[in-house]
Amino acid sequence: MAAQQRVDVEKDLQYCHHQVARELAGLKKDGGWDYTRMPRNILAEDLKEGRTEWNCRPATPEEWCGGFWPGVLWCDYEYSGEAYIGRQARNYTASLAYLADRDPYDHDLGFLVHCSFGNGMRIAPCASYRDVIVGTANQLAKLFNPRIGTILSWPREVEKQGWPHNTIMDNMINLEMLFWASRNGGGQNLYDIAVRHAETTMNNHFRKDGSCYHVAVYDTVSGKLIKGVTHQGYSDRSMWARDSLGPFTVTRWCIVRPVTPAFWLLRKR
Repeated sequence: MAAQQRVDVEKDLQYCHHQVARELAGLKKDGGWDYTRMPRNILAEDLKEGRTEWNCRPATPEEWCGGFWPGVLWCDYEYSGEAYIGRQARNYTASLAYLADRDPYDHDLGFLVHCSFGNGMRIAPCASYRDVIVGTANQLAKLFNPRIGTILSWPREVEKQGWPHNTIMDNMINLEMLFWASRNGGGQNLYDIAVRHAETTMNNHFRKDGSCYHVAVYDTVSGKLIKGVTHQGYSDRSMWARDSLGPFTVTRWCIVRPVTPAFWLLRKR
């Protein structure tokens, strides 16, 4: 058996801190930063040409990765304590505040806001951050269908795909924001929505072998499951591996709350 490799946490955090500083320097254009654009990835065609600049995307509701970069900055600020990093985290985070005051584009509000404002609230708490999180949680709750028991993931796919009410497994990660908001001024209804969504997903999204579908499609009249399909995976019968950790994480929140022993059984399976 190979020797277990030890993780040098400090070395790894130092590396991450170096990369964050390097990226901030690269994002500075014409003497400043455009805080409405978030670095997402480095395009393959650029790499082929030897270019390593980040592909930046506008901080719009459609850009579901928009909260990740502010979240990275907050975590680096937590590690380094550098005021410069903290200022950058606040500035990039502020670009997403508008999401608390507009109708939801889709379910990805948790990714956008809890990664950014959620980490900001954890590391440098302030009332305005709490208000954004609670406000965004209330917007996300608008997509909840009580007859079905889940949050609608993609309103845009209802007519396009013929999916009356679609819920994707990734949606489970957004429940953390609802749980948090319910404990910080958002009300019991947010907690109830999160639990109901998790329970419905537990009952309908998993196969007997423990694997899960990417998308569960429901009938809006009966509230019953129509079918399980994929939208970005290999096939309707394949395992949605990218987000298999999502339900595992959310069932932990449900257990900690606690909710029902059934979540223990799902985690074990």
